Amino acid sequence: MTMKSVVLCMIVLVTSLACAAERPNIVIIMSDDSGYTDLGCYGGEIDTPNLDALAAQGMRLSNFYSNGRCSPTRASLMSGLECAKVGFGGGSLGDWPREMPYPAHRGRLPYEIPLLPELLKVAGYHTMMSGKWHLGGSLMKDSSVRQDEWKKTHEGWELTDAEIQSDFNALPSQRGFDEYFGLYGAQDDFFALPGQPHRIMDGNKPAKLDYSQSYAMHCYVDKPGGRSSKNHGKTGKAFYDTDGVTDRAIEMIEGASGTDKPPFLMYVAYRAPHKPLQAPEELVQKYLPRFQELTKVASNRAAGLKANGLFPQSAEAHRRWIPNVTDKAFRLQLAIHAAMMEKVDENVGRVIDALKASGEFDSSLIIYLSDNGCASHVDGFMNTPYVGSKALVWEGGTKTHFMAVWPDHIKPGSISNNQSWVGDVAPTCLEVAGVEYPDSFRGQQLRGLDGRSMLKTLMGETMAPMEALFFNDKGQQSVIYQGRWKLLIEPGWYLQTVKATGIAYELYDLEKDPAETKNLADSDLAMVQRLAKMCETWKQDSGIVDYAEIIKVRPKDPF
Repeated sequence: MTMKSVVLCMIVLVTSLACAAERPNIVIIMSDDSGYTDLGCYGGEIDTPNLDALAAQGMRLSNFYSNGRCSPTRASLMSGLECAKVGFGGGSLGDWPREMPYPAHRGRLPYEIPLLPELLKVAGYHTMMSGKWHLGGSLMKDSSVRQDEWKKTHEGWELTDAEIQSDFNALPSQRGFDEYFGLYGAQDDFFALPGQPHRIMDGNKPAKLDYSQSYAMHCYVDKPGGRSSKNHGKTGKAFYDTDGVTDRAIEMIEGASGTDKPPFLMYVAYRAPHKPLQAPEELVQKYLPRFQELTKVASNRAAGLKANGLFPQSAEAHRRWIPNVTDKAFRLQLAIHAAMMEKVDENVGRVIDALKASGEFDSSLIIYLSDNGCASHVDGFMNTPYVGSKALVWEGGTKTHFMAVWPDHIKPGSISNNQSWVGDVAPTCLEVAGVEYPDSFRGQQLRGLDGRSMLKTLMGETMAPMEALFFNDKGQQSVIYQGRWKLLIEPGWYLQTVKATGIAYELYDLEKDPAETKNLADSDLAMVQRLAKMCETWKQDSGIVDYAEIIKVRPKDPF
């Protein structure tokens, strides 16, 4: 090799190292079923000092949208595509009993669509995940028992070798994550005692859990002998999922840190405060007194959101239904939800401390969000001042809190009212990592991303909203047009709406009425017809199957 060649190689090497040094680590932290105003920095009464401190160091978004459900949101987060294009349209979920024989509702990520960890891994990132996957896949490849279970939940389907391999290929360790710890599916008990069965995985093998911490366990029981009640009232050493997911995430961060290491992606997906409602007893007792005067709590949340500059001062909050004052069960569920959120906050603080201790915090883009609004068992209460809950297409179901921190890049304490969507996260991460979305992947031509980078938003610039943002969930349709007009078609729970005659429309001007308090459908029929036509066109283009046909395949799906 000539001296000129040696010098050229050294220049390329130094340039590559410099580029690697400029690329930030990417840390995505997601909670599950958290209410829009659960956080102190979004006006809530739950103690969230770590998330509040994070918000003070970065930017909060007031108009960030999820897809309204667990799996559809996660699908768009990982792919940057509308959820129907990756098998999670119409409220589909990544569980065998919910899978459908339609591409838009398949309930499993297609192997031919690249995911964020796969693209970052090819670009030199070390990719790690700790927490809930819920995007399909299984280990039936080497288990006849699991194959028999699949047949029972897929009556009339053919289990081929290709299907078995496709299910294996859908798991996180096969979809780009170098390290994985967590739950493949939707839910399981949060508390696990030594000797009790669990479903936590480490890569493609059952995980060995750490039972070194002691807890007084509160597990909500809606009826004697009910599901997930076996550990209620017990005290002793146990694994608690929110703590355990963080323990492993910290181990991953510590192993990936150092000036001689490549940048990393760390995806932490907590299951809290999703059901089953389970939390340390002392925290449940701490929050019970806070949820006695619910009218006051709701009013304070709305006022707190306004005080934080995240809701227009002149806008009206949606009036909440408040249950009977003697409804202790409802208040108990709110208290456990709050306790689980405080544990999320505590553990986010531990992740941030680990980043700082390892010297990686200053070179990390950190994103925190929820997968949707709070769920129906708390009647959407935690989404105040918005109406609706997870799986409903009102603002309370689809809008979520969102914050981002990137030292020396994102202005501390800033707020943006730009409209953003969960499908924008992947394009944003690719842009900061300097990674181009490919034209083809695994032999298939790609059509490009549906999401768009929101880096300009995070840098404090104004971005116009997307022309249209669509939602679809079990017979419900919705579109937000030009960031202002929102049309809902047949909103609500299917078993209730299907009994009503005709088609229900709701039209709102979100600029004047962000909490959807004044239905304008009757006063602007032309706008209703225009947006309804857009919804129908999108539905057909996306391959969304009418829900009446879906329940012929899965009769228990609406229940």
